[in-house]
Amino acid sequence: NLDVLVSAGAGSGKTRTLTARILSLLSEGVPLRAIVAVTFTIKAASEMRNRLRSEILRYLADGGPSNDERARWRAIASEIDAARIGTIHSLCSEVLRFHAAEAGVDPRFTVLDESQAGVRKRSAIEETLALVTSDARFAPLLEVLSTESLRTLLRLLLADRLRAAQALDPANAQAISAS
Repeated sequence: NLDVLVSAGAGSGKTRTLTARILSLLSEGVPLRAIVAVTFTIKAASEMRNRLRSEILRYLADGGPSNDERARWRAIASEIDAARIGTIHSLCSEVLRFHAAEAGVDPRFTVLDESQAGVRKRSAIEETLALVTSDARFAPLLEVLSTESLRTLLRLLLADRLRAAQALDPANAQAISAS
């Protein structure tokens, strides 16, 4: 099995360990594009990429590979920037862009950073509350829930959208009311 997960604290050698593992896979003939390394930060991904390049160039400078292998290792070193080394966001973005039609997304989408996402969530909640409080159709809901309770409920629904979608699915509502 080629899958490896390294979970450890800062400064413990995760990048060094994964770099060594990737170099080992490359030496076994695994193509660079067949290797995926997922990190938590862009900085860690950049560091891993740079370490790979440095180790390969050091190996070449030390006369490590045979003449037949030198060309392959030079090609790998030149392709390091195209390696699949990045954050979970960058990996998922790559997959979604490649399969945009199947996923039903615009391939030109952008990933929001946490502060942008927070602003959008708060804005969505406030817009929803404004709609609910101004539309008479929602009056029965406001008889049961205060505005603050509704705000909390919306925040919880946004925090766990998969379970919220299941709970709000009309097919599930019919099944629940039938029981």
